[in-house]
Amino acid sequence: MGKLRDGRRTRRRILAAAGKEFSERGFDGARIAEIARRAHVSKQLVHHHFRGKEGLFRQVHDLKFRPTVQWEETLPRNPAEIIAERFRKRARDVDYIRFLTWEAASARNRAIPGEEERQRRIAQYGNAIRLMQADGLPPARMDHKLVQLAILSLATYPIAFTQITRLVTGRSGTDPKFQREWARFLRKIGARLFGSKAR
Repeated sequence: MGKLRDGRRTRRRILAAAGKEFSERGFDGARIAEIARRAHVSKQLVHHHFRGKEGLFRQVHDLKFRPTVQWEETLPRNPAEIIAERFRKRARDVDYIRFLTWEAASARNRAIPGEEERQRRIAQYGNAIRLMQADGLPPARMDHKLVQLAILSLATYPIAFTQITRLVTGRSGTDPKFQREWARFLRKIGARLFGSKAR
């Protein structure tokens, strides 16, 4: 029993170290040796538990970051809050935004780890938007996939590209004052898009 508990503890340490490494350096820049150093284990132990970098990357996304992106979550009760709420969730986990940014930089249009499962979760969120459209919010003439992409863009861009946010607004995307102002702005957009049924 003690060995099993130690193994779980070791896996958790490796996942935490890998989450930091992938967030700071991306998949291409991350090194197993550095992950092992951060976790205070040998490289061989990392390989033993995760069978290499890609397996570790997938596990980090699914176990460390997946709680951040549960597409199965119900949408906000007030549909006008949908964009601001997604931004608030993103703002709470800057490491995940960094992880996505590095992943995008290194993906080069190839399959990403866990793509099929991630696609399924994203599609569930898109279907929830489509169901809202059936009720008149947003207008049915709008492609629900593009609405979803717009929501994700508005919720993610100011943090992912915080330097651009600072150049445009004078504040970093992680600045609490900017985040309050942006959330208010997103509520206004949400009210326009989801606040009243199409006539």
